[in-house]
Amino acid sequence: MAKVVVVERDDTGRVFKVPVGPWVTQRRSLDATPKHSASSSPWSANAIYTGLGSLYHVLSELFLPAGYPSSVSPGMYQIYNALQAFCNSLSGLLASRGALEGVGVGDASTSATHALLLTVLKDIFSRFTTILAAYYFGTSLYPETKTFRYLADVFNDAATVLDTIVPFIGSIDPSRYWSALPSGATLQIIALCLSSGMRSLCLLVAGGSKAALKNHFASPLAGKGDVGEVSAKDESRETVVGLSGILLGTLLIPYVNTRALTYTTLFILVGAHLLFNYLAVRSVVLRTLNRQRACILWTSFKLPTGTFKERAPTPANIASKELLFGAPSTLREASTGRKIGRCILGTSLQNIKSQCTAEHIESALHVFGGERYVLFIVGGNDHGLRQGTIAVCFKDGYHSIDQLQAWIHAIEATRRLCDPEDDADLVDVLRSTLPATREAIPRFVQSLAEAGWETGNGSMMFGSPSHLILGIDKDQEDTRGDDEDKKQR
Repeated sequence: MAKVVVVERDDTGRVFKVPVGPWVTQRRSLDATPKHSASSSPWSANAIYTGLGSLYHVLSELFLPAGYPSSVSPGMYQIYNALQAFCNSLSGLLASRGALEGVGVGDASTSATHALLLTVLKDIFSRFTTILAAYYFGTSLYPETKTFRYLADVFNDAATVLDTIVPFIGSIDPSRYWSALPSGATLQIIALCLSSGMRSLCLLVAGGSKAALKNHFASPLAGKGDVGEVSAKDESRETVVGLSGILLGTLLIPYVNTRALTYTTLFILVGAHLLFNYLAVRSVVLRTLNRQRACILWTSFKLPTGTFKERAPTPANIASKELLFGAPSTLREASTGRKIGRCILGTSLQNIKSQCTAEHIESALHVFGGERYVLFIVGGNDHGLRQGTIAVCFKDGYHSIDQLQAWIHAIEATRRLCDPEDDADLVDVLRSTLPATREAIPRFVQSLAEAGWETGNGSMMFGSPSHLILGIDKDQEDTRGDDEDKKQR
């Protein structure tokens, strides 16, 4: 009877031969180095190699997702993220020491009740900040992931700086010069409340943006990842890095005991923290579309001369051209970076009515009768769009492809209206650019898919539009007036 040998591979990439039969009790690794009977020392090359391989296998199972690296999107983000977490844990110790001094630790004249009430005040300020921030930033976190991921650490560092300088703020007493000014103790309370609010902003913004990044890393082009495991292993790695920073910090902090040395150390750590975060965010290559990436893609794919390129740029090409703090509603030419206009997606017709003439609104509704969106030119004139904005209203039943088409149509209309030699009427520009945009969309979407882009996520707009156009009704007042005239006759 022939012996059956099955070759298998585990989630770390190691390949094994597994003999099958009643006389077989173990499997043999193809990657292992053959054992030599001449060397049985624990310090032999074979023993060291085997030990390092086992250690790598254990660490991989502890801190890396199953199937790594094929189960995650590639990039240097995790390395930079670990470095920034290490710097943050060190600077956090300085901030904690300052915050404790701010609430009265080490001050014999401060009671425990005073410290408790100050902690409650900070908590109240933090919770209200979370509620307001969730309202204003909630819908922006997914489309503008990179921007808010970096802003989260800016808020965190601002809170760290405030906590660290709280003891110094307490020594300032402007009320000595003018009684109307706050005292040093009052300034301390204000600084602690502001730092608490900043940390709440950091937690909220970082939570939303990190969720989007984890979805990205758990969805590689080749293979399939588990977002739950990616999130858990990421937290595990950050815990180890943070713990390492805390252990090192406990050895160094006792020697950082002067104001000059404290602020110098804080400056270096905060600077390194922001630098590593910037590098981490810039290294992320997102495949989803937002307004800035779609604008760069379209203006790179269709040149101002009207010709199309054979292929759309890849996500890696676009990542290097993104602006970290660019306004999402701004329209720019990718080749020059010049601002050509502004577009607002998902606005209300009630807002447009106060900024456009009735004739312009009626004409635009007629032009876009067969589309699921309507473009309006707000603040423009018959000679250009230098001071104007394109506003987009969506109709009931719109899809993500309609958001993309509306955005691209706004770019094409803006290109026409910014041309000083083009004296066409505003509505004529909207009408003339519609067929070309409608015809180019399928070709553009196909090129995006071939380049590795995800076109069906619907993240062009912040959340859902507050108003949708359900239909157009005729004015009933004119009809009633005509009936009354007939009765009088």
